[in-house]
Amino acid sequence: MIKVLLVEASEVDARRARDMLAEAGEGDITVTHVGNLSAALRLLSRESFDVILLYGELIDTHGLNVLDLLQAALARMPIVMLTDHKDARKERQAIQRGIQDVIVKQQWTAEQLVRAVRHSVDRKQAEQHLSYLAQYDPLTALANRALFRDRLIHALAIAKRKKQQVGLVLLSLDQFPSLAETLGPDGCDVVLKEAAERLKKCMREVDTVARLEGDAFTCLLEGINCRADMDIVAKRVLDSMSQPFKTKGEQIMATASIGVAVYPLDGLQADELMQRTQGALNAVQEAGGGNYQFPVSGSGNA
Repeated sequence: MIKVLLVEASEVDARRARDMLAEAGEGDITVTHVGNLSAALRLLSRESFDVILLYGELIDTHGLNVLDLLQAALARMPIVMLTDHKDARKERQAIQRGIQDVIVKQQWTAEQLVRAVRHSVDRKQAEQHLSYLAQYDPLTALANRALFRDRLIHALAIAKRKKQQVGLVLLSLDQFPSLAETLGPDGCDVVLKEAAERLKKCMREVDTVARLEGDAFTCLLEGINCRADMDIVAKRVLDSMSQPFKTKGEQIMATASIGVAVYPLDGLQADELMQRTQGALNAVQEAGGGNYQFPVSGSGNA
């Protein structure tokens, strides 16, 4: 069901728009009407809609800048503008400010109105999907490298201001290269998704868990009390990853290598912390895997 908020000063035009949407909307479009922007904003503060049909003269009363305010307040909710007359300059300015479509009321039809509503919703959903793909790993639904880096930088800035500690975990599955050969792509995907779920269960709700690439995962833990907290987390993750993975009716055994670092003890900048965590992970792998380690300058490993 598509929920439409119609912001229209004319009761006659509002009734006509309602009738057209009901006529051509195949029963999956509902319309709520308000007569001005103030009423629209009050309603939007307590109820969500999929698209807004907005009478252009109401915009003229406040100036086109009101579109910027609306977009900011509504998290870029799709807006279709209704106008009394065709005005190419105004249409161009409105579209530059995020309006999805412009419909001239003297020429509108039921099919045109429904098409504008559906296309606006579809376009918004496509934009949201692209935004999701830019920040999340499509296989595991975890944060990706870019989002993780942004959160790490933000977490370190807060920790510096509040004089707090931040924990960083970097994990790799020891047997993954050989698993890739024996299980194939589909089997590996099953293992990676299960590893992601196990990793999330080892963390708090507020922690960020990300997949960097392949079998490389990382976790960001803000507000930890001391390095010993990270010992507990690392041991919990090792135990979880040591449990059999089930794929294609078989139980697959695997272990994990983990590098652990703590801000500010092991580094002050995001790149420095990531490099030192990677160095600790490499040392574990060189020693045979199945363990965790802090950077060499830290207090040691399990």
